[in-house]
Amino acid sequence: MGYYIKKRNIFMLVNSYKLQISHKMEVLYMKNKIFVVYGAVFILMAASFPLAVNASSIDIENKKYFELKDLSIHSPKAKWTVMMYIACDTALRYRLINFYREVLRDVGSTDDFKIIALFDGKERGDTFYCYAEEGLLIPLPWYEEESNMASPENFERFLRLSMHYFPAEHYALFTLSDYGSGWQGVFSDTDGTGSTKTLSLITMPEVRQVLKNITENGNNKIDVWGIDVCIPGMVEVAYEISPYVKYMVANEEHGFEGDSGEEGYELGWNYLFFLQELKNNPDMSPEEFSNLIVNCYKAGTFIPKILLIIPAPQWYSITKFYTTLSAVNLSKINLIRVTLNTLASNLINNLNEVKYDIKKARQNTREYGKRYKKFWWIPFFLLYFHIEPLAYDGFVDLYDFADKLRYQTDNAEIKDSCTDLMDAINETIIANEALSTDPSYGLSIYFPELKCQYDQSLWRGGGNPEFNKIPSSYSDLYLSQDGLWDDFLEAYLGINR
Repeated sequence: MGYYIKKRNIFMLVNSYKLQISHKMEVLYMKNKIFVVYGAVFILMAASFPLAVNASSIDIENKKYFELKDLSIHSPKAKWTVMMYIACDTALRYRLINFYREVLRDVGSTDDFKIIALFDGKERGDTFYCYAEEGLLIPLPWYEEESNMASPENFERFLRLSMHYFPAEHYALFTLSDYGSGWQGVFSDTDGTGSTKTLSLITMPEVRQVLKNITENGNNKIDVWGIDVCIPGMVEVAYEISPYVKYMVANEEHGFEGDSGEEGYELGWNYLFFLQELKNNPDMSPEEFSNLIVNCYKAGTFIPKILLIIPAPQWYSITKFYTTLSAVNLSKINLIRVTLNTLASNLINNLNEVKYDIKKARQNTREYGKRYKKFWWIPFFLLYFHIEPLAYDGFVDLYDFADKLRYQTDNAEIKDSCTDLMDAINETIIANEALSTDPSYGLSIYFPELKCQYDQSLWRGGGNPEFNKIPSSYSDLYLSQDGLWDDFLEAYLGINR
C-alpha cells in the first residue's frame, strides 16, 4: 500500500486547473511534514474535475494544512453527491477499510454523480479525504493527519467541505462505524487502539447541532442518511434528525459483517450494488434511492436459513449477519410522536390498572443489541442472566410492543392507542427488511426493564471513566422534550425527578 511507502517530498501541480496525480494514489503526511504522492501520473482535465491548490499554503514548521481558501474545485453541479464518512479506527471495522476503498474505486463518479469519502483507519496519521473516480481514489487536501471521527467539529468540517465544493441537487450521507449506541451515539473513534478504554462517541445532540448548521436550520436538508452502525434505527434518532434530513436508512439490530467477513456487505448494506445503480440512474428520487438500499437486503447463508425455519429472535443479536434494515420517511415522523404521546398519556393515567399488562407485553417484545459478538461463546449464560456490562439494555421494536400490548390489555382506550401508533409506524416506514420469522417492523424505542438501567451509559464498565456517567441524558433528546414517552418510563419504573 502506498500509505506506507518511503517518503518522497513531491506534490504535483499543474496549471490551467489540471491536477497531476498518481494512478495508484495514496497520500500520507509523513514524518518530514510533507504530503507525498506515489505511482504513475494520472491527468484529470478541467472539464471533468479541475482542481487547483496553492502550494504556499503548506507551512512545514507550523504544521499548517490546506485551508478552504487554498482549495479551488470547479466541479459542475451534479444530480447526486454521495458523502461517505468511514470511521475504521475501531477493533472490528478497520479490517474492512480496503474493502470500502475498492467499492469506491469500482463505482467511481460522473458529471451527474459524485462520491466523496473521508477514511480513518487504525494507524496514527492515516486520515484520508478523497474523491472517487472509476479505478482511482483522488486525494484531496485535509486539515490534519489524524482526525477524531467522533468529533462533531470534524463531522461538520467534512460535510461543509464536501457539500460546498461538490454541489448537487441531492445529497446522500453514509456514516460507517463500530460501537454505535442508538440514541446515545451514532459513530465512534478509539484513537487507534481499538479498545473501548479510549472510546469517544458523537452524541445525538451534537449530531443535531451539526446538521442544523450544515442545512441552515433545515432549509437545505440532506436527502438520505444511511447510518451503518449498531442499533441506530430508533424513533429517538429519527425524530432527532428529522428537521434536517428527509430519509433515514438504518438497522434496528447490530450491524455485523455476515457469516464471513465482507459477505455482510452483500447481505445488508450492499454499497457496490446500490451506488452503482444510483450512478447509472441519477434521476432517481431520494425515496426511490432509500427503497433501493433496503431492498438490497438478503437473509444471508447458513445461520439465517436455520432461523427462517426456527423462529428464535432472542438469538438474532449473537449472530454475525444483518437481521434488520429499514427506510424512514422523516417528514412523517411526527405522526409517530403524536400517537406515541397519546399511548404514553393513557398508560400513565391507567398505570395501576395496566402495569402487569405492560410488563408482560414488554417481556414478549423483540429486543435489540442484548449482547456483543465478542460474547458469542457464552450465549446460554447471557440468555438467562443479565450480567452484560457492554450490552444494550432496553431497545425494543415499537410496533411489536404496541401489538403485544394491544392483545394483552382489556383497556379499550389503550387498545385504540396501540392501533393508531401501529398505523403511524406503517405510514412512516417506506421499506423494511428482516427475516420472515423476525418481528422487526422498522423502528425501535428505548424501554429498559429495570429502574437501575434507566438513563445509564451503554459503555459503563468498558474501561473509559468518561462513560461511568452518560454523555448525554435521555431527557436531552428532542423526543423527550416534545413528548411523553420519557414521562411514562419514569412513572412505570418508579423514578422520581
